[in-house]
Amino acid sequence: MTGDFSDQGLAIGFLTPDRCATLQTPAGYDVRMRIVRLSWAGVQIESEGATLVIDLLEHTAPVRSFMGDPRLPIVFGPEVLDLALVTHLHPDHYDPDALRRKLRPDAKVLCDPANAPKIASDGLAIMGLALYEPMSVGPFMVTALPAVDGLGDPQISFLVEAEKIKIMHFGDTLWHGHWWKIRARCGPPSIAFLPINGATTRFPNMTPSGIPADLMPDQAASAAAILEAKLACPMHYGTFHNPPVYAELPDVERTFLEATERLGIFAQIIDPGKEIAIS
Repeated sequence: MTGDFSDQGLAIGFLTPDRCATLQTPAGYDVRMRIVRLSWAGVQIESEGATLVIDLLEHTAPVRSFMGDPRLPIVFGPEVLDLALVTHLHPDHYDPDALRRKLRPDAKVLCDPANAPKIASDGLAIMGLALYEPMSVGPFMVTALPAVDGLGDPQISFLVEAEKIKIMHFGDTLWHGHWWKIRARCGPPSIAFLPINGATTRFPNMTPSGIPADLMPDQAASAAAILEAKLACPMHYGTFHNPPVYAELPDVERTFLEATERLGIFAQIIDPGKEIAIS
């Protein structure tokens, strides 16, 4: 289902010059948050004058040899950041050059504790998060959630809470059995950002499995349904497709929307650079 969700206590759309989209809590709480989808899996969240990014990607040279050149323009985040969240260290999700340049001198990177030494060695201040233990940073409450990486590397997902809005970001996780526990422990998200490209890989020194290394679109829709997400937003698709080394499934956007429609989940396509404005 797509469109106006006001009958669910949730109204969302794009910010355009003549129309400011709105999201309201069921109680009508006045919210000043801004949410922008950046390139690939990147998301920018602003609240009370502070800016947070998740999985910021601006420099694509490190991924070019295996993911190819980006097929879409790269959307750059703001020049000054107060906080960064990193789901895992694959170079399409972790851009240390951009973070070093944009993070304030006292700003931290929140991450899986297993990834903290590498991020610290890149000259960034870090804070490792244990699963399900909320951490207050400025106006944001950040909680690490379980994830399963398609290549077996350490990965977490995130819940970000501010102004009574819950945003979940699922990096490029595989399907796993933690969705029900996440829902039970954290409640339903206002917005769930889910990877959908179901990419298969033929990386050097790795025997190809033919099995997708992240969520397929129908799996992402099922995850949104289990989480009871008020809005499901697909990400991590469209920008990179370099078969046979890195190949995303065909028609993932359409497949995701059809799957969410069948499951009764509200979904919306948010192109990179587009904003969900909340008031």
